[in-house]
Amino acid sequence: MENKKKKRYGIIAALLLLVLAAGVGTYAWLTATQTKVNEFTVGSIDKPEVKPDPDQPNKPGDKPTDPSVDGYLFETKWTDKSKMIPGTTINKNPNVGIGKDSDSSYVFIYVKNAIVKTDAENALAKTPYFTLNSNWKPVATDQVKTNGSEGQYVSGLFMYTADGTSTPAELTPADGKAAYTGELFSTVHIPAGMNNADVVKDKKPTMTVSCYIFGADQKGNETDAAANAVAQAKEWAKTQAQA
Repeated sequence: MENKKKKRYGIIAALLLLVLAAGVGTYAWLTATQTKVNEFTVGSIDKPEVKPDPDQPNKPGDKPTDPSVDGYLFETKWTDKSKMIPGTTINKNPNVGIGKDSDSSYVFIYVKNAIVKTDAENALAKTPYFTLNSNWKPVATDQVKTNGSEGQYVSGLFMYTADGTSTPAELTPADGKAAYTGELFSTVHIPAGMNNADVVKDKKPTMTVSCYIFGADQKGNETDAAANAVAQAKEWAKTQAQA
């Protein structure tokens, strides 16, 4: 009698397992899944493939470069260790470019002038200076230094504006070619009043030109990308001034 009960319970247990298995099978039969892989990318600011055209400095040249392009900043007319002669000008034409596949960018240039002794008599009037070209503007009056004459600068932070407006402009490659800002200035003028005693002696007299290129889609905490670019460029310029 006991064996019959055990057998009956065993049959019932087996049937229950079959029912549960059938339920699981039925539930698994009606399912749906989906996966989306979201790819991200990063921007790029590439070096130009060619140097700017010496005669049209806001356009890429069409000749092979030798030596090859090794940066973003170009001076096609500069002669190394140019000799300063009072009352003359020296060719110096800084120009910034980005490669054909680069993101649109805002461009800034900082000029550090360390030629004349700071304690020389009338030092500022004796310091070599330059005149900005029309596609550039000072970032702010407190970011630049003039020699006392309007439009004549000896150092400071400048922004590419393209058309002479008061806000930075985007430099954007087009037609599969590199893009260039055009020259910040074309010559450096050596004041007639400068003499050998005014020039620094403890180190080499230099005018250092540095560029800062900022991707145009970065708003940061500012209301727009241009304002953020200017704010970041000002911070960068502080480090250049102290270098």
